[in-house]
Amino acid sequence: MADSYVEINLTRLSNNVRAILEKYPEYKSYIGVVKGDAYGHGMRSVKALHNGGLRYFAVSSLEEAFDLRKYNAHVPVLCLEPVAIERLGEAADLDLTLAIPDIEYLRAMLAADVNHSFKLHIKVDAGFSRLGLKDKGEIKEAVQLINSSPHFLEGIYQHFATAGIFDPHYDNQIRRFKELTSLINLDEIPIVHLGSGVSLVAHPKIDIATGTRMGLIMYGYNISPSSYGSSVKDRLRDLRDKRNQKKYHLTETYRDVQLDLSPAMSYKCRILQIKDINAGEYVGYGAEYQAPELISIAVLPVGYNNGIGHANYGRVVEINGKRYPIIGEIGMNMCCVKVDNRVKLTDTVTLLGGGISLGRFSRASGLGLAEVLLGIGKNNERIYIK
Repeated sequence: MADSYVEINLTRLSNNVRAILEKYPEYKSYIGVVKGDAYGHGMRSVKALHNGGLRYFAVSSLEEAFDLRKYNAHVPVLCLEPVAIERLGEAADLDLTLAIPDIEYLRAMLAADVNHSFKLHIKVDAGFSRLGLKDKGEIKEAVQLINSSPHFLEGIYQHFATAGIFDPHYDNQIRRFKELTSLINLDEIPIVHLGSGVSLVAHPKIDIATGTRMGLIMYGYNISPSSYGSSVKDRLRDLRDKRNQKKYHLTETYRDVQLDLSPAMSYKCRILQIKDINAGEYVGYGAEYQAPELISIAVLPVGYNNGIGHANYGRVVEINGKRYPIIGEIGMNMCCVKVDNRVKLTDTVTLLGGGISLGRFSRASGLGLAEVLLGIGKNNERIYIK
């Protein structure tokens, strides 16, 4: 076994999907987003997600699609990035659903010499200002061009910029999407997918939506917003939200949603050495940590080369059910933990999982939630368990 490794619990992945589909049965289509090598969980996870009930997936690129097809040769797969025209033959071989980001791309795609009937999803730019059509006349033209071609207009979608919990962007994008699609009949398009996991749990179903995409949530993380506490800061945040709700007529937000999810990923390592550090001695690069007294440290074989980042804002690990602080600067391949005499060289260290939540890891490292999973999952050996 490698010095550091990631455990992926396949049973939890399947159970997470079942829990989501059971609680939110109102959609016709559920698209599991497995970009970023399934958020660091690896494309082998597709089998477990499919076993849980997912019947559509989304990747970011042809390369990811090639990897996914090793584990499921027939499930529908949407490529979220536009496939290069010269590689449409490869997309046809993989039987991919194509995203249409603009009218010029669509014309070039329709003119390409590819003997294949693609399923197509039109991407609408309703305020994210990335990929997508942002002129309703062009959207109408795109629909007409596709409907007069050998290809099938299966979907239309957009991407939210915010969760819409205390700002108007979410609602503005819904209004903008409806305006941009006002010249076409959405009822004639099988899959209209606007939202993601956070909008699924935080807001009522969007009336025109027949599908939804899911990312972080299906890997075991309940991303519904929490209720505020009683501190002064929380009371001020609550007042801000209520003011914005009234001012902007924001969509209702659900808090503390109960959803039976279990994180599928945990991150563990062995201990390289345990040693004593005398009072006044320094630990690590930059001599940033000075021992205030005689202490013991455990040297771990993980660093920013393993995807955990470089910053240390109060990081901890778990050994035998107890938390211990990481001290000093995190190196490329090693870091140090202040321990006590209960820690043995043969003990296993948990860096993510157990009592170390993804949220805690994210805050202590200065990395986003998905960024943590991606970095850890892609830079360490994966072990799949059931």
